[in-house]
Amino acid sequence: MSKAALSISSSRRGLLLAAAQGAGLAALAGCGFQPMYGPASGAGGLTLDMRRELAAIRLDYIGERSGVLITRALERRFVDAAGGEPVAPKYSLQVNIVFGAEVLGYRQDGAISRLRFTATSNWVLSRRGSPPEEIKRGVVRTIDAFNVPDFQFFTAEISSDNMQRRMLDEVVDQVFLNVAANLRGYLRTAQG
Repeated sequence: MSKAALSISSSRRGLLLAAAQGAGLAALAGCGFQPMYGPASGAGGLTLDMRRELAAIRLDYIGERSGVLITRALERRFVDAAGGEPVAPKYSLQVNIVFGAEVLGYRQDGAISRLRFTATSNWVLSRRGSPPEEIKRGVVRTIDAFNVPDFQFFTAEISSDNMQRRMLDEVVDQVFLNVAANLRGYLRTAQG
């Protein structure tokens, strides 16, 4: 194939790809898709700044080391959503996490060779007040595993810590996205 034919073929592919992407975006706009952090338009032409609403969420105390890590990561996400500006609290978020473990593999001598952990996190988003108004509750679950090498106790401990960190990151991601989506829906219905 000549260079000219290859160039024309490449440019046609580029045009077709751009047209397909444009059609996909138009289809998303037609079904009501809006960016998570963009301004939410409600009834009557009112708009909400979702970043400020997310920054107005305060977490209730979560115990133990995993709770502290979740609290720090979620608070950082909520504050970063508003660009670091301080916002008066309007909402309360309760999160708890429970871990479960399951043995997946044994060596011939009966020692454990692989463990799988599950993390189940329940969350409740409420509007502050007396009495508090529950907005939404949900459950997030994640699963991860690690190998236990022969007589490598330090390596097994590092693998366990890395697995726990991955699981907590996944829980934080899922809780944050669920809370943001549900808060957005709540505010839309409250406006309309």
